[in-house]
This record gives sequence, structure tokens and C-alpha cells, in this order.
Amino acid sequence: MATNGQLSSLQREIIHKALPRLYKFALVLTANEELARALLRGTVKALNARNEWREEDRDRLTGGFHRMYALWAAKTAEDPAIHRKCPPDPHLFSTALARSPLAGNSHFAKFIANLPSPQRGVLYLVYGEGASYDEAAEVAELNMLSLMKLLARGHLALTHWLDQLGLAEDGMRFELDPHSERERAA
Repeated sequence: MATNGQLSSLQREIIHKALPRLYKFALVLTANEELARALLRGTVKALNARNEWREEDRDRLTGGFHRMYALWAAKTAEDPAIHRKCPPDPHLFSTALARSPLAGNSHFAKFIANLPSPQRGVLYLVYGEGASYDEAAEVAELNMLSLMKLLARGHLALTHWLDQLGLAEDGMRFELDPHSERERAA
């Protein structure tokens, strides 16, 4: 392991491979391309300064997501008006929906962009990255109950939005555990 703040080539390679996923998470958190690039730079700088990695963080992403989430939480606490200066960009979420049944639905992209950042973050970790609840709670520094509340609020907001558009089906339920679908298919 390299010392004195120097990274081994393996650590540099791991961070380099993680960049696309870290950037996606930055876009989800900030909902703004300019802010996402700045957040990614800050996160990479923090990761480069790490002298040790937790052994159980198999792809080093949990640590990277955690660092990014903490940096974003600090920035929004420092400047609560940040989204007035750099408003959320729904187009960022339109491209993410390209292969979904909601492709081209600018209203849905706007809905996602306007969710609170912590909610978008944990929804992405659990459903976009396939993180376990424990991993998502660790990244967001939340206890399990708080994580479940954020996820439930996201589901409720989506259900309410779909109801307003008349798109919700009777008895529509959201699966809280994305892994259960995979288990049923196996």
C-alpha cells in the first residue's frame, strides 16, 4: 500500500473504473451538470487522499458514494439556496429514461429532478445501483428507519404524481425490495 498520500496503481485503476458510476450518482444528487462535475472532482480528490480502504468495500464504490453524499450534504447545508443558483435540469433524467416505458416523458423527468436530493440519492442507490438497504443507509449516514422513510416518501410522491395524471392503476404497489423480483425469477 502506498503511503504519504500516494496512491498505488491499483487504487488509481479502481477509482478510474468507478468514475462513470460516481458521475451518475453526482448527477442524481445535484440534478445539475455543472454541480455534478464539481462534486465529482471533490469526491475524486478526497478518494485520492485516502491512505486505506475498507476491505469489505469490494469495488470501492460504497466509500466513494459515501464521500460524495457527505460532500453534497455539507455543500447544501452551507448554501441552502444552491438550487436557485443552479436549478435542477430535467433533461438529465430524460436520457436516463431512454429504454424505459416512460421514455420521452418530460413530465416524469421533471418530477424526478424536483424530488429532494436525499430522496433521489437513496432511490438511485437502491434501485439504480442495486445497493442493499444497509449499504444505502451507510452511504447516506442514516439509520434503517430513516432510509425506509425516504424510500417510502419517494414511492408515495410517485404514486401521487401518477394519480394526478390518471396513470396509477388500482392496487398499484411498489416493491420495496428490488432484489425480490430477481429472487422470484430464479
